[in-house]
Amino acid sequence: MNLINGVITKKIEIIQETVLELTKLHDLSIEKLKKDFFLKRGIERSIQVCIEAMIDVAHRTISLNNQKPASSAGKALAALEQMGVIKDAAVYKKMVQFRNLIVHRYEIIEDSILVDIVRNHLEDLTNFINEITHYEKN
Repeated sequence: MNLINGVITKKIEIIQETVLELTKLHDLSIEKLKKDFFLKRGIERSIQVCIEAMIDVAHRTISLNNQKPASSAGKALAALEQMGVIKDAAVYKKMVQFRNLIVHRYEIIEDSILVDIVRNHLEDLTNFINEITHYEKN
């Protein structure tokens, strides 16, 4: 079955393009975020978009495999793990939790968390894409 259809391809491209742009912020610091309101908001929004796209890919993959729809993003990721699409849903579930924090408690996103994500965790999104595409090829 070809899981990488137009919808999934577009979502993967969104993640890849956004991660590429975020990696250009290699000199990001807490001080820069404190000085630049729109930089901080732009990073928050970019991360949110990537995670939303990841969630969409998870739900679409479940659907294309004729599985029961998941009632939440976390359950969709758990379903992908059960199906053998991804190895461990835990990292991705943490991303969903962070997305929820951005969406629902946006006033308290700490600068240090954003800096840490940009410096150390963008590869988690790339790993998700790799797992999805690897599953499709097998």
